[in-house]
Amino acid sequence: HCGSELLPGLPLLTAGVREGSPLTIVVTAVSRAVSASGDGTARIWNPETGDCLHTLGTVGWEERGVVQDGALRGGREMIAAVFSPDSTLVLSASSDCTAKIWSASSGELIHTLHGHRRRLRSASFSPDGALAVTASDDRTAKIWNVESGECLHTLQGHSLEVSSAVFSPDGATVLTASLDKTAKIWCAQSGKCLQTLKGHRWDVFSAVFSPDGTLALTTSEDRTAKVWRVESGECLQTLRAQGPRFISAVFSPDGTLALTASLNPVAQIWRVDSGKCLHTLRGHQNSVHSAAFSPDGERVITASQDKEAKIWSVESGECLHTLSGHADALRSATYSPEGKLVLTASDDHTARVWCAETGECLRTLAGHQDRLHSVAFMLH
Repeated sequence: HCGSELLPGLPLLTAGVREGSPLTIVVTAVSRAVSASGDGTARIWNPETGDCLHTLGTVGWEERGVVQDGALRGGREMIAAVFSPDSTLVLSASSDCTAKIWSASSGELIHTLHGHRRRLRSASFSPDGALAVTASDDRTAKIWNVESGECLHTLQGHSLEVSSAVFSPDGATVLTASLDKTAKIWCAQSGKCLQTLKGHRWDVFSAVFSPDGTLALTTSEDRTAKVWRVESGECLQTLRAQGPRFISAVFSPDGTLALTASLNPVAQIWRVDSGKCLHTLRGHQNSVHSAAFSPDGERVITASQDKEAKIWSVESGECLHTLSGHADALRSATYSPEGKLVLTASDDHTARVWCAETGECLRTLAGHQDRLHSVAFMLH
């Protein structure tokens, strides 16, 4: 059993019964997942049943695309899609220069966020869900009012493409990463640049805040990740990749550890205070495209070009489970909010739902007509 007890009112997700094998029951409050695909659509799923509840497309794609199997196919890619903190909305980012806000319950389009001049790289909500921030190849990030769809601030200052943008945990600031070798910290209320984090020698691909908002973590083409003090902009630690560059880096839930994924077939766990590598997670046969901590910080999930995901012990660095079944490279993997499920996204056009405790595949979410860029669970 993935769940230790049956709790009234919580939906159940069950695997198929096979001869000689027990029924797997996952007790979870997760009721929705969202995927973004190169086919130009996002889809909202019921991970309990594998059913697609809504296909999120746009008027622009509808004008150029065709409908197949109930889903809209067009020439533009959906780069990312995430739920709002209260799970009532979905925010999507696409290569057509727009972001869109959708109703999570009905799939209805609420706002189209116009203003960027080149493709979007990322989109995310503020912690209270009142604002959204988008990052674009037009060298800017933009802060939006979610209720009205109005652009409140254009964050101008980067000299090359902005690769990511996220809010701080308190929603007061925004952190951007850029191919201009820098990251920047901005005031969310005024749009003013507060700090420029300088020190990388090549493109900066990602930047995230620590859970308490006092630190930032960046990754770069220069084969390093760096830990920064947000208030002063000082670089505290430099983490060096073994071989090719890091693809991403994230903090552990308590902020004491960092986790890096790289073009090498390894992920690494680091101490934030010392920059010391605690574990190198070896076992994949190709690049690790993403790595994430479980909500309790005790395990790590990695997703690889080798078509597999792996679950690891943070304490020992041991591989606990290998999640096999996808037919092509994996792009991302994430835990559900309560940590009982794992969701993977693949170039094989599907997402899969897995039991985090046993590594068993519970559902395959099929229907996209191109590779998946991202997947996410409802936050509660």
